[in-house]
Parts: sequence; C-alpha cells; structure tokens
Amino acid sequence: MRPTLVARAGALAGAGALAAAAALASCRRHEPVRSDCLRIDGPQAPVGFDATFSMSAKLVCPDLAGGRVAWQQLEGPPLGGVSPARDGFELTARMPALADVAGGPIPWGVVPLSPRTRGEIVLRAIWSDDRGRTLAREARVAAAHRSRGLPNTPVGVRVHLGGQGWHVTARPAGSGATLDAAGGVASLLPDVPGDWRLADGAGRALALRAGRYDETPLDCGRSGCHPAITDAAAVSPMTSVLARLIDAKPRNKDYPACALACHATGEPDAEDGGFAHVASELGAAGGDLDRRWHELPRDLHRLGGVGCLACHGPGAIPEASARWSVLRADVCAVCHDAPPRYGHVVAWRLTAMARADGNPRARSERACARCHTTWGFLEAVGTPERQPVDRRPPDGVGLVGITCSACHAVHDPKRPGARRLLRTTPTPALLTGAGAAESVCLPCHTPDGDAADGAFDIGPRASAAAIWLGRGGLDPATGAPLTGGAPHAGVAGGCVGCHRAGPDNVERGAGHAFRAPASVCAGCHPQRAPSEDIRARARQLWRTLRRTAPPAPAHAGEGQGEGGRVDRRTPLGRATWDLLLVLEDPAAGAHNARYAQALLDAAAPVIEANDARRTR
Repeated sequence: MRPTLVARAGALAGAGALAAAAALASCRRHEPVRSDCLRIDGPQAPVGFDATFSMSAKLVCPDLAGGRVAWQQLEGPPLGGVSPARDGFELTARMPALADVAGGPIPWGVVPLSPRTRGEIVLRAIWSDDRGRTLAREARVAAAHRSRGLPNTPVGVRVHLGGQGWHVTARPAGSGATLDAAGGVASLLPDVPGDWRLADGAGRALALRAGRYDETPLDCGRSGCHPAITDAAAVSPMTSVLARLIDAKPRNKDYPACALACHATGEPDAEDGGFAHVASELGAAGGDLDRRWHELPRDLHRLGGVGCLACHGPGAIPEASARWSVLRADVCAVCHDAPPRYGHVVAWRLTAMARADGNPRARSERACARCHTTWGFLEAVGTPERQPVDRRPPDGVGLVGITCSACHAVHDPKRPGARRLLRTTPTPALLTGAGAAESVCLPCHTPDGDAADGAFDIGPRASAAAIWLGRGGLDPATGAPLTGGAPHAGVAGGCVGCHRAGPDNVERGAGHAFRAPASVCAGCHPQRAPSEDIRARARQLWRTLRRTAPPAPAHAGEGQGEGGRVDRRTPLGRATWDLLLVLEDPAAGAHNARYAQALLDAAAPVIEANDARRTR
C-alpha cells in the first residue's frame, strides 16, 4: 500500500476543500447573484440531520453600512426553527430530520443519501438599505455527505444507520470514533481505515470497511480476477469524462471544479483521499486545475473520472453477505438523483420497476425473480459481473426493484465506450426472426414460448414485446404460430422511442419514468387509437371464459387450468393463450392494435362456443 498523502500539503487542505465546494455551487441551477461587497459565512462541512446551524451576512465594502438582510430558501426541504437576528445579518435554523428527507422508510443498515435526500439547502441573503441599494448572495449547507449505502465507506464521511439499538462490537486499532445519535438515527464517523463490526438491538450484525480512496489499490483486473470488466471500464465514457472535459475547447469556465462531486472520485469537501482532497494537498486546487489533463500530478489521474472506486467505494471487497447492495439504484443516485438538473433516479422511482420486488414471491421464486429483481435478471441473462455469490438482499432492507444496473452495463466488454452503456441481452426465443432491434427491455416483456412439462405451459406473462412485434399467438384450430405485422418495430430507439416521457420539473433523465403519453402517438395517429376498445373486448372474453368479473388477475395465466397452467394441446387452451397475450399487455391496442385484434378474433369463436356448451 502506498504511503498516505496527508503530509504533502496539509496547510492547503482547508482552503482547497472550500474552493472546490464553492466552485461546485456555481454549477447548480440557481446561479448566485455575485457581489464582493456581501459575504456569507456559514458551515462548509455537513451539519447533521435535525441539527441547528448558523449563518451570517457581512458587508465588506467601506461605503456600505447598516441596512437589513432578508433570507430566502431557494431549494431543499423546509428548515425548522428559523430565527433571524441583528436585522437579519445573523440567521439560526434547524436542519430537517433524516426521516423527513429520506423519501420513504429508512432502510436497515447503511442509509443511502443522494443530493436530493442528504438535506441540502440553498439560501439567498438579500441586503437592502433605505437608499434603495440591494445586494444578494447565495450559500449552501447540507445535513450530510452523499452515501451509496455500501458497507465500503470513506474515512471522514459520516455513515448513517437505519435500525435501532446500534452498538460497536469491534473497531480498527487507533480509532476513537463512537456512535452518535440524533433525531432517532445512529451514525458513525470513521476516523481511521480498517474494519468495523456493528450490531443492532436484535443482534443483527453489520460489517463496515473504511478507507481512503488514494490508499486503495486498483487491483480489480490483476491476477485474472476481472480482466474483461477492467478492460471495459478503461474505455468507458464514465472513466474518461473528467479528462475529456478538462481538455475540451472551449471549456466551461467553472470546469472542472464545479464537477468534482460527480466527474471524479470522492466528496469535494471531505478529507477522504478523493480527487478534491488530494488536489488540495498537492496545491492543485482552484486555478491550478485549469491545466490540461496530462499536466496534472499523476496521483490525480487515478482519482479522476468515475472509475471502480467511485461506485464501489474505497477499501477491500466487502463480505459476500453485503455484495447485494451495489445493485441498488442508490449507487447511481449519488450523482443522478439531483433534481432539477439530474433526475434519472427520481423519475425511475415513479415506475413500477422501482416496486417490482414488492411481492414476496418476486424475491423468493426464481421464475419471478428473473424479471422482478435485479439480481434475478442479471443471473438469467448472463453478464460479466456474474459471480458465484447469491446477491439476493436480506430481509428488512425494503424495496430494491429493477435498478440501473439491470439495463445499464458499465462493465460490458461487448460494447466498450458505448455512450448510453446499455446492456446487451439475448433475443428471446419467441421473437427470433421478428426483426427486433436489440433492446434490454425484451427479456422481461416477452412470454416464454417453449412448453414446460410437455404440452402444458404457464400462461403468458408480460407480453408487451410479443404484441409489439406481432409474435406469440397460436391458431386455435391447428396450433400453428399466429403472427402479424409489427408497425412500430421501426421506431427509432425501440421501446424508449415512445416510452420517453417523465416529470416536467427534471432537465435530464425524465425519460427514466418511461411514460408514453398520448402525445407520442398523435404525430402518426391523429385519430383515437382503438386501445380501450381492444381492452374492453378482451375483458368481456375473459368474463365469458371464466365467468368472473374483469380485469384478469396479474399474470392472468395463474388462474388457468390445473396448477395455473394453460393446456395448449387443445383449441380452447390455445384460444385462452391468445386472449391472455392481450390481457397481459395493458397497452396492447397502442403497441399493435391490428395484431391484438387478430388474436381476439381467433380466440373469440372458440371461447364463445365453449361458453354455449356450458350453458345448454
């Protein structure tokens, strides 16, 4: 292990961290109204959840005096206990509690915190006097640093813990850190590298590994462990983003200091051995970062960009029982959950994908886990990340869902340098020859086409891709494939060519809500699409078939036949299969109205004849 970098330029560390934090603020949506005559003094490091903090405004130009200061909160969760003093030149307030900003139940273990949930506040101080002169300045203060929710954590960054009764059972040699409690939440600030052992009130154990980024060896690709992953990461646009934009002409005047939180490794205002910390130790903070990439000290090169440590954290590989946590969306949320500019994760949380593992069966049965959990999906499609480790999350951590790493493969050696980093997946057997563009969506939105247990099949599930491409149906009389056209197969981008809308208050990433509003169809379909007519007809056929009220249950095939199966040896079983293909796709009429109608036309005579025989 290399010697520590702390002794290089300790006197510059504080100034460098402040410079990086100040520059970071300039990249945000609300640009400060700059004035050298008004200075805002406040905490630079996070102040803690449910903690009181103070800000002060000061006039520093000799020709200005008196007046009053009004404070406005521009961003962040509401502050409590706001108390101005001295005509507003001083302000005291209280940060929100963690439970108020978490956006849901606090999960057990290491609590993930994104820019949206870390309690970051933007305040504007507006000075005015009786002569009509005004000055304004903005300042930021946060309750906590960001956290990926991983057991690998940087030294110098506080870890918040979900659960009750936490206590330390073992600590690294030389550590004097203790557990703190505020607002009903325990937290730990690791002060030295090493392994921690914690336990909650029920005796449930948690292992933490703390380290400095600059002292963590980058051995991921050595000894044949992950050579393909390392090669792919080396050419990933995430790895090279800092270098490319530093060398860009012309360069944003605030870059790279404004982007150190997300285009480099480590927190800009923490002594964690990250890029900003080491830059300040080397005296390379502030204006010195205006140099070209190759001119920067070599020690900064290994910390620049979004490499292995930026996502996996510093320190050794976590214990097997904790490796599931890297699959959570919270790892990406550290940079992509910062609305209004970056709203990828907040948009994703509006989807059913974020709640896909809410049913216990989705977590316990592999047939369900294949499309309702990230770990099950990655295991099914086969990936370079696949390890002989069960990545199922433990009970009590809350919903995980289908997360970023299911669709985006930063490790995929098949597509090095691909801008969107979309995962490559095998085309489902049912869609072979359908001319489907490569899409990560298809495996989970196509029913299994092969028979299980001979001629008996489970009912079709998640049939949207099959309807879209005109595949999957059966001629009830002969059992031959019933295929149709695919009028939307040529839409640029495939599924996301239409499913690209999301919340209006997000500048980037709104499409991760995957909404397809009617306006998407209006350009080609000025008349109302027959989607609802098809849905109504399918429900009526279901009522005729089952003698029960529509709609069909989720994964309607579970209600069919013996053991929830459809007997495709018979005309009625094949007609049932066709009907369920339509029912399993709520948007069948929008995806492929003509094919959906053909399936219902084929199924209706058989189902109605069967009903007539039953009612004689």
